Amino acid sequence: MSVPELLAALSWRDLLDFVLLYAASYAALRLLEGTRAVPVLVFVAVLAAAGWAARELDIVGFGLLLEAVLEYIIIILIVVFHPELRRLLVRVGQRLMPAARRESTASAVDALVSACGRLQQAKIGALIILEGELDVLEVSSDAGVEIDAPLQAETLVALMVPHAINTAHDGAVLIRELRIARAGVVLPLSKREGLDHCFGTRHRGALGISEDSDALVIVLSEERGELRVVEGGAMSEALEREQLQARVEAWLERPLGEDEARAEGSGVSAAVSSSMSAVMQSSPGHRRSSKPNREAESGR
Repeated sequence: MSVPELLAALSWRDLLDFVLLYAASYAALRLLEGTRAVPVLVFVAVLAAAGWAARELDIVGFGLLLEAVLEYIIIILIVVFHPELRRLLVRVGQRLMPAARRESTASAVDALVSACGRLQQAKIGALIILEGELDVLEVSSDAGVEIDAPLQAETLVALMVPHAINTAHDGAVLIRELRIARAGVVLPLSKREGLDHCFGTRHRGALGISEDSDALVIVLSEERGELRVVEGGAMSEALEREQLQARVEAWLERPLGEDEARAEGSGVSAAVSSSMSAVMQSSPGHRRSSKPNREAESGR
């Protein structure tokens, strides 16, 4: 059958079927982009292709093994990708009900800013991660403990209050889909040189996770009580609560699809910044000026 004959044989139902399949496939790929689901789905496709080849070549034993695995693959995928499936359903529901999404977002942001304000008044250090499209736990040093609780100010404050039995205080709190997902998350420290000496491990952890992901990180200094936002390897100046609320709201309203490019760009910029710092420190002028600077610091 020639191409004109094939096109003439197509009905409006065939065209509608094609459009729906294309839209569903495109939406699924966009939602799975940047998650751990992509390599696993590729592996499943390879298994299916190997099973088809085994049947065609009449390789009985290997073919039966692959068929047995593929029979239970749906159950395995549901168990492995439970967080991704939950996130997918929440996102679809939010898009179908934008008014409810705006209301829940505003309530969550108010709770977040309120908790930061209370911690700031008490000068209690805090590290809060708002997860984007990329999975923060894939680049974290320790996943901490699961919380899975609504985003409320009282819960955040309780997780951050230093106490001997509160082991989650030393780590970060992970906010995922406007819920408190985990606490006590240990973050990779940034290797960036030339960072101000007033920034400690908490700030380096915020920089490190922002360099490796598309998350927005809120860091609260314990000594100075300063609120800062870290995104894409860049740290803001000290913010007031109104400024913090504006930054969080703007980040939550960002267009989807920008996160992966931002994460890649932050990794490149962090690498360039680190390389430039190394070059500057190895230059003769920097070596000549470093000795007087050290003497001045020791004098102070």
